[in-house]
Amino acid sequence: MSEAGRQKALLGVFVVLAAVAGWVYLVPLLGGGGGGGAAPGRRARGGAGPAVVAVARLEVERLEAAPRDYSPGRDPFRYGEPPPPPGPTPEELAAARAAEEARRAAEEAALIAAQQQAEAAPPEPPKPQPPPFQLTYLGSFGSHSRRIAVFTDGEEIYNALIGDVIDGKFVVADIGYESVAIKYVGFPDEPATRVAIGS
Repeated sequence: MSEAGRQKALLGVFVVLAAVAGWVYLVPLLGGGGGGGAAPGRRARGGAGPAVVAVARLEVERLEAAPRDYSPGRDPFRYGEPPPPPGPTPEELAAARAAEEARRAAEEAALIAAQQQAEAAPPEPPKPQPPPFQLTYLGSFGSHSRRIAVFTDGEEIYNALIGDVIDGKFVVADIGYESVAIKYVGFPDEPATRVAIGS
């Protein structure tokens, strides 16, 4: 068979199949077919009529998804925030206020008592003071290892080495070229007084 004959045979088969399909599907929908007036959507009694296919209606509005409420829950990878500590009750606040007032009252009472005790206590006796040095230093003479200081009270002359006591009250602690250091008998902790020549 040639190529042209083969194409014609295929075309004839296609036409026959199209006619059968049209007869099966279109005639029942149009109400024809000589099947004794069988109602659409039903097979004719006795099995002589073609099968009728019912077409369902597509409800497009149901395809639209309704919005859903979504609230994110707790993150399972994070620890939850600890609840805040409960606040003090009114009774606890009142007790704390009363304790603070009692503490202030006790401090004020202790301060007043200390002031009263200080006022009632007798004053301390004055600390004894060393006598004033009233001699005049005239100068010194002698060797460096044995220097002698010369003093006067206007009437008498006093010669003294280091460590000597003058008038029972003063101790020569050091002799320099232009001054001497005088300490006091009975006052070992009192600092020495520096006396210059002529004073």
